[in-house]
Amino acid sequence: MLNAGRYAAAVLVCLLALSACSDRVADPNDPDLLLINGKIITMDDDDSIIEAVSIRGNKIVALGTTSKVKGFAGPDTQIIDLGGLTVTPGLIDVHNHFAWGAAEAAFTLNLSYPTVKSIEDVLALVESEAKGLAANEWIIGSEWDAVKFDERRDITAADLDPISPDNLVWLLHTSAHYGVANSRALALANITSDTADPDGGVIVRDEAGNPTGILTDQAMNLIRDISPPYTVRHFDEATTQRVGQLGAEGITTIKDPEIDERQWKAYRRAQSRGDLTVRVFVLWRAPDTIDDAKVLLTRISPITDPQKGSGDDLLISGGVKIYIDGSGTARTAWVYDDWNRNLTEPDAGNFGPTYIEPEILFEQIRLFHKAGIHLGVHAIGDRAIDFTMDAYDKVLYETPDYGLRHSIIHCSIPTDHAMELMFKLQNSYDVGYPEVQPAFLWWIGDAYAANFGTERNHRVLPLMTFLDRGIKWAAGSDYNVAPFAPRYGLWASVARQTLLGTHGDHPWGTAESIPVQDALKSYTTWAARQVFLEDKIGSIEAGKYADLVVWDRDPYSVPTDDLKEMKALFTLMNGEIVHRAAEFE
Repeated sequence: MLNAGRYAAAVLVCLLALSACSDRVADPNDPDLLLINGKIITMDDDDSIIEAVSIRGNKIVALGTTSKVKGFAGPDTQIIDLGGLTVTPGLIDVHNHFAWGAAEAAFTLNLSYPTVKSIEDVLALVESEAKGLAANEWIIGSEWDAVKFDERRDITAADLDPISPDNLVWLLHTSAHYGVANSRALALANITSDTADPDGGVIVRDEAGNPTGILTDQAMNLIRDISPPYTVRHFDEATTQRVGQLGAEGITTIKDPEIDERQWKAYRRAQSRGDLTVRVFVLWRAPDTIDDAKVLLTRISPITDPQKGSGDDLLISGGVKIYIDGSGTARTAWVYDDWNRNLTEPDAGNFGPTYIEPEILFEQIRLFHKAGIHLGVHAIGDRAIDFTMDAYDKVLYETPDYGLRHSIIHCSIPTDHAMELMFKLQNSYDVGYPEVQPAFLWWIGDAYAANFGTERNHRVLPLMTFLDRGIKWAAGSDYNVAPFAPRYGLWASVARQTLLGTHGDHPWGTAESIPVQDALKSYTTWAARQVFLEDKIGSIEAGKYADLVVWDRDPYSVPTDDLKEMKALFTLMNGEIVHRAAEFE
């Protein structure tokens, strides 16, 4: 029998309505499960489409026509007749802060759109929360977005102070690159008009020089250092409660690109209990100094070598993440030309800061590269992307290590120079892969379009140019900056539309739209390479893990707008049922 664990112990018999009938004795080599009469998009090198697949244990063992695959059935083999439904490989999200996002969903005020549509909505939630708290207790919220507010402006301390005079308030923006504190929290953090901006961050001030409550990037640490931290228990509890939501969206593998020891322990605990129903490849957050980076390297080196695998390929310590710049929503990414406001108004003199000094950033890249550690570098602005690619080029000249697959995380507006190096380094060293978030075009696209401005907008996420230049990339959500459902990213890769249409239907243009077949590759075969599992997942082929999704519609044939409505009916990860929709009977 298929080992469905606690996810389907009671439903397997009624779900798998057809059983193979045979007079012969069961054989250990018989398949456990057959999927027949489907449209199975294999994502193999030929993008073959077949009818049926055979699974034994956690592996795919055969595939082909329905008549061929049914011939492999033994007396105990379970058979699902798909009735023409579409199957794809399990989808891979290469940028999903799942442990952190799950903890915020579980333990903070939800300020996301459309739950919250105005500053008044935010204030009502904060005021209600304050009524049940003692003085000086914290109120923490997350995922608000000024562009989606009726007022079209940021929340400030002046908004929060009247309804939270006795409590400490910190509300994180959906970008996770800025937030707002009330005056009581600012005072506790000793943030005044005389407080200098920290390296890599900004204390936003009014015309008189007084803090408004908004803190960007590294300045947020002034609040985080005094607010109650999440513990391993928080991450463990939230991850375990919410991991099933990934399977419900067809996700069977994630790359969590910024963890510390707390998230690692939480994932390990979930794995040890059998609760980790998704493959997790992690990147450790690099500290801000070389000395601290060396300490991290010493600690993780014994467990970090994705080229050798992790045994069960379920939880993999994959490498390190380094931050170069901030975000497009906060106008803190590192760019060559001034940022914009409202599409055409210059934010004069603002080119975005680097998180730490460029010389230190380069030395960190060199340190981890020489140690043979896979790197993901957060770079959104064109100047930051050029810096990253030049750094990769230089360290590879010094230490020509092949196959580390260093990535450019986000890679929002690459220059021609950067793309030339991507093509060169991908082909010469298997390095330099964009890991992009197509859903940004939609979910935070109205803010992005306003801030990048008309001159840059047509360069944002140039996916068709990547295709034309032979550059491979992988896609992810950046949950919880954006929803993690890959259907949104698939749709956005093709449609390139914003959520609200504040700046027209297509501020990005459509020249960089790509076919859905290529969008799907960025969540399957190309993404599998960025978690070093391309020989084991990412396509439906004999010998690979049985990570499969049955969908309610065919992404290759439905109208573009239907892509964002796709529903996963049935998800297998490692041959086990991790999701079954009620209607999939």
